[in-house]
Amino acid sequence: MKINNIVFMGTPEFAVPSLKALSETKYKPKLCITQPDRPKGRSRKLKPSPVKTIAEKYQIPLIQPENVNSPTVISSLKEIAPEIIITVAYGSFLKKEFRRLPIYGCLNLHPSLLPKFRGSAPINYALFNGDKITGNTIFKIIAKMDAGPIMSQTEIEIKPNDCYTSLSKKLAEKGALDIIKTLQKMEETELKTYDQDQTKATYSHKLLKKDFLLNWQDTADNIRNRVRGLAESPGITAAFREKRIKIIEVELLKSTSKKLPGSIINVNKHGIRIATQDEDILIKKVQPAGKKIMTAYAFSMGARIRSEDCFTDGF
Repeated sequence: MKINNIVFMGTPEFAVPSLKALSETKYKPKLCITQPDRPKGRSRKLKPSPVKTIAEKYQIPLIQPENVNSPTVISSLKEIAPEIIITVAYGSFLKKEFRRLPIYGCLNLHPSLLPKFRGSAPINYALFNGDKITGNTIFKIIAKMDAGPIMSQTEIEIKPNDCYTSLSKKLAEKGALDIIKTLQKMEETELKTYDQDQTKATYSHKLLKKDFLLNWQDTADNIRNRVRGLAESPGITAAFREKRIKIIEVELLKSTSKKLPGSIINVNKHGIRIATQDEDILIKKVQPAGKKIMTAYAFSMGARIRSEDCFTDGF
């Protein structure tokens, strides 16, 4: 079989490597679909999605529908007659009429080893969970979320210093290669799929406001995993002297103090030592409100931290 007509759907930075990889091969999409420009920042000016920027760079025809399942979109796709539609973090449910458009189905790249961590935040949850291994899954989209038959699955090691930013980049870049390999295999031979074990499904639910607030009453290990799971952006929020501050990087210490969780034990050139429910942690990087990421030591010098100071939960 030959694959000539591909439609690509994606929105955030995570989808960019996949679109780039496709655009630099014979699989360059005939059409790219991404979310409409959204207001960003303090100015609330409309900003294009990262995928839109790349599509324009590679001169790929682009549409940004508010409703991807609308008759207008369906009609446009019927004219293209796509053989495959590839989705990478597009951000919208595809109805049956849409899914039936491509000859070989709609394929999705999902950054977890399905059926583990279905849903919208699999990378965050892998880090929250303290997992050592994660990976990418390419599967055929069906009505049930992230439950379709698997076409490809590859593992990636989560290293101790990985955070959301670094792990997301690794998975995005590896996923781009996985998509190309999957398309090549589909052309060379009949690619076999296999069903997911529905009894082993777990979910990464959409992150809520409370998920971005640091709880000093938690264990040191859990605090570190929560920090890793949200760093460097959007970051997990604590408070210092009643002002917001994002905790960007922490290190576990094999020491325990008798101070209340959140209390500052001491400060040195390596960072700020803090008490938790059990063992102490060392805050290494922070981001005060309205400022760039900085070392915790630099922050401590500017803040002139006193012995009675403490960090409190986010707000």
